[in-house]
Amino acid sequence: MFKFTDLKSIHLEISSRCQASCPMCPRNVHGGLTNTNLIETDWTFEDFISIINIEVLNQLSNIYFCGNFGDPIMNNDLIKMCQYIKLNNPHISVRIHTNGGARNSKWWTELYHSLPTDHSVIFALDGLEDTHQLYRIGTTYDNVIKNAETFINCGGTAEWVFIKFKHNEHQVVEAEIRAKQKNFKVFTVKNSTRFIGEPRFPVKNNNGETIYYLEPSKSNIVLIDNNTINKFYNEYKNKVIDCQVLKNNEVYIDSLRNLYPCCYLASPPYTYKNPESTFPEIRDEILNQYNLMVESLGGLDKLNCITNTIKDIINSDEYQTVWDSYWGDNKLFTCARVCGKDIEFTQPTGQYEKRENINS
Repeated sequence: MFKFTDLKSIHLEISSRCQASCPMCPRNVHGGLTNTNLIETDWTFEDFISIINIEVLNQLSNIYFCGNFGDPIMNNDLIKMCQYIKLNNPHISVRIHTNGGARNSKWWTELYHSLPTDHSVIFALDGLEDTHQLYRIGTTYDNVIKNAETFINCGGTAEWVFIKFKHNEHQVVEAEIRAKQKNFKVFTVKNSTRFIGEPRFPVKNNNGETIYYLEPSKSNIVLIDNNTINKFYNEYKNKVIDCQVLKNNEVYIDSLRNLYPCCYLASPPYTYKNPESTFPEIRDEILNQYNLMVESLGGLDKLNCITNTIKDIINSDEYQTVWDSYWGDNKLFTCARVCGKDIEFTQPTGQYEKRENINS
């Protein structure tokens, strides 16, 4: 693993809160009940400047605000964090991924003025007026567009990411036209990779009643069926790990202020264990591997950035040496799934069908 002096990028989950209830998001159960494994918390500004201190910040080229469970704009100190970044490293690149449904015009204007020149806010817009809220439950197309327009009209750089389903795939062309008209810098279309086992995903209310189904788009060639999962499960130990965070010299810090190599390795203990889910034995093995990995790294106390510095965690003997094992003989299922060569799955973030600068 790279040393602290080589660290260039940090992915941060500064909040595990979100006002949306996207059915396939692990923070809730099919859009209905809240995931009881999830601990909702926010970083404070004091946490941020302690963890991302001047020594850390000065050597970084990129900070990415996203995470596994929350939306960064739910953190009331995000603007102060961005001001601190801009003041102390004005040449850094800052990217913020959000559903864009929260806050008002004044806040979005202040966000723009707090960001360095190299920045981008990625808005999740999965359809138009009549379809967006079918997946992004708790947000509306009109409100997200209003917030995006406020940010863009101030001079902000924004991207539109569109997850394609059966119910919205007919709107991709119109969405791209609107993205260009409203001066989004990038328009991206991707398919969901969360249809596992069955091509119909039930959306439920708070009483656990199914109210409608999500279905993949016609072009979704990455549907993960039982044969694909079985084949991968039997062969994953033969995969060669081509670790992306190792290439990018990146670490991930979650909402509990614990440091991991990436967001994928951080999520297992908080993912809801649905009794109806496909292949529960795989989910159990992933959690068991997570626990062994954390133990090998000295426990969560040794990975916590409130009681330890990023520098000390990365440079520790455990962090520097444990990966030789987990990328080799004791290969982690998560690493093989996300960064294994010749892999059957696409990246869990989705298969990108189109990504382009639409205003160049």
